[in-house]
Amino acid sequence: MATANITEASSSVVLDTRVWAGSLPDNTDWLQSPMGTNAAAGALNLCVVDCYIAAASTATTLDLASNAITGLAGTTVVAVLGLNNNSGGFEIPANISHTGGILSFTSPGGTNTDTMRITLLYT
Repeated sequence: MATANITEASSSVVLDTRVWAGSLPDNTDWLQSPMGTNAAAGALNLCVVDCYIAAASTATTLDLASNAITGLAGTTVVAVLGLNNNSGGFEIPANISHTGGILSFTSPGGTNTDTMRITLLYT
């Protein structure tokens, strides 16, 4: 699935980094994906993406595999921590959901050509 209602050329990754998710400094179980495999691939990551919205009040989809924005093929969204309008508007997006590496929401009215900042965790 491709990213929809987002102008990819104007969108960008602001932050993409691993996050600490263990309880002890010498415990690296949290690095394993799936747990118990001793494989560090797929550890928890924090990602912040600025997405330029092409049309207001429209179903919007961010596919993490989209090379033009994130290039995170094969990743899975764990949680959406935030979705807000960086352009100064206070409109609230609706129908926020995620499946696999795809995040979906309905862009609020009045957000045409605005930049939405998405903060999420992924593996």
